[in-house]
Amino acid sequence: MVCLSGSPSCQRVIRAAARMVTADTAVAVALYVRPAGQDESRDYQLQDNFRFARQNGFDVQTLTSADIPLSISEYAKRLKITDLFVGSSAPQHILLPRRSMGERLMSYLPETDIHMIPDSRASGAARLPEGKSRPVWNIRDFLTVVLIMTVSTLLSVWFDQSRFSNANIITIYLLAVLVASLLTSHQFFGILASVLYILLFNFLFIEPRFTLLVYDPEYLVTYLVTLAAALITSSLAIRMKNIARISAENAYQARVLLNTTEQLEQAVTADDIMQVLCLQLKHLLNRTIRFYSPDNITGLPEIYAADDREPDLRLLQKEKDAVQWTFVNDHHSGAYTSHFPDYLSRYFSLYSNDHSYGVIGVEMNGRNFTDFESTILQSIVHEGIMALDKERIDRERNDARAAAEKERLRAGLLRSLSHDLRTPLTSISGNAANLAVMADAMSPEDRQRIYEDMEEDASWLKDQMENILAMTRLGSDSELNLSVESAGDVIAESLRHIRSHPDHVIRYEPPAEDCLARMDAKLIMQVLINLLDNAVKHTPAGTEVTVTARKQAGQVEILVADTGQGIPDAEKENIFELFYTGRHTLSDSSRSMGIGLNLCREILRAHGGTIEVTDNRPHGTVFTLSLKAWEAQA
Repeated sequence: MVCLSGSPSCQRVIRAAARMVTADTAVAVALYVRPAGQDESRDYQLQDNFRFARQNGFDVQTLTSADIPLSISEYAKRLKITDLFVGSSAPQHILLPRRSMGERLMSYLPETDIHMIPDSRASGAARLPEGKSRPVWNIRDFLTVVLIMTVSTLLSVWFDQSRFSNANIITIYLLAVLVASLLTSHQFFGILASVLYILLFNFLFIEPRFTLLVYDPEYLVTYLVTLAAALITSSLAIRMKNIARISAENAYQARVLLNTTEQLEQAVTADDIMQVLCLQLKHLLNRTIRFYSPDNITGLPEIYAADDREPDLRLLQKEKDAVQWTFVNDHHSGAYTSHFPDYLSRYFSLYSNDHSYGVIGVEMNGRNFTDFESTILQSIVHEGIMALDKERIDRERNDARAAAEKERLRAGLLRSLSHDLRTPLTSISGNAANLAVMADAMSPEDRQRIYEDMEEDASWLKDQMENILAMTRLGSDSELNLSVESAGDVIAESLRHIRSHPDHVIRYEPPAEDCLARMDAKLIMQVLINLLDNAVKHTPAGTEVTVTARKQAGQVEILVADTGQGIPDAEKENIFELFYTGRHTLSDSSRSMGIGLNLCREILRAHGGTIEVTDNRPHGTVFTLSLKAWEAQA
């Protein structure tokens, strides 16, 4: 077993252990014990060590513990480890030495061979965090100290001329030191103000004046006490400022995350989520953000520019290697990382649960992220990945639900076809057989009745086939054949295609003006034929069916009205559902598969229109088709 760490020379330990594994053909385990509260995802050297261990055949395991040597020993005992490889580094405490990890492991594992590999490149000093630390010296804070000490000196001179005691002057300078500590960014300037206070007070207000000599030894004690007080006050002031800064950063982070969460909740599609994510990162970091989708990793990205500069296409072409590497390996790359560190941008992979959503690139502008920027960036990216996961799961669930509904409708259609088509086919077949065998023995009246029955059954089958073909066309990916048509012409053509109904009167009332709309004329004719056939089937003989068109409120409306018994209000909400055939008397007396009105509704939806059913006063039913009117452009 090899113990992993974030040290650059840990790979030497892994190589030494790999040689023994190869020689002994043993099972190899690499263990990393994470201190409690530590996140190793930002330690890029540690991530490289993880990959190097896997490449050498080690099974990488991770534990969390406050006592690293004890956890390593317990894990080794449980797996019955025979050889343990550990890197040896310099002691971290010189004044107060304590037992090294190797000594503790040998005491815990007396029967295990422990190999200590020297870690020459690691030292006892802790590694500095990423990014540049803020410089101590800056001219602004220096001028602030000079101004405060000048004002306090002038005030002290006025006190001295007013014959106040030196104790009051000391109080003024102490106040000046405290103000300087509060207004500056580093403890150094508080100490500088303390030193200036001692020098100015000694030079201007202590005898002999205008020299730095001190005759009274009591003033030396006063200087030391005031210097200590100045150091304490400046330290407290800096600590208070740091606490206030951290609190402000936390509040800002919470506000940004809340705003991001609210916007992500409003996003509907994956593209909307990515747009919110990139815009939030751009506003937070004030840097240009680039997004590479999984289908366009090697192409031009979507760019969210932080300024008006044109994107550098040569830079995008040059750094494609980093984008592809990040997408494949699910790890950061680019500027300030161990992979492609000479590039100008840093790249992050959006990866979760075996699903990759793309790569985000951030132009670094020659400056690494601060700890605060890095933390909030990871939080926002995590929020975005969670939203993408949710959107993907919802989409897959909806697709599965749609597929199940489609399968249910297909099964229902097949059942309806097998049941409803069998009756007319059986009737046609039986009548044809009777005519073939007994045509000469039948009277002319009987033969005519059989011919009419066969024609009626064949016409019904033809109508149902037309509906099924129209449904198939709507269900395919082909677009509607839209053109500008006159509603009057479509109605007239539909009337020529319907069967003759001698027991009913079908009357067409031409509109007073041209009613033009964009439509697929063949499908709208199918709607009108269905409505007219239904009106004839479901109304008593001798009733009238009226068809008309009109233009109203920017819509072209086609109305099919009958004077039959009407449709009960309880059934009006269901008549457009697939396979619904109704329960009233006239409906029960006629064959119906329950697909005609559903087809009418779907055709109107495909056109962006509507179909409604209302009562025809004093009795009867009115079906109203609404399509957006087309106006000729001047």
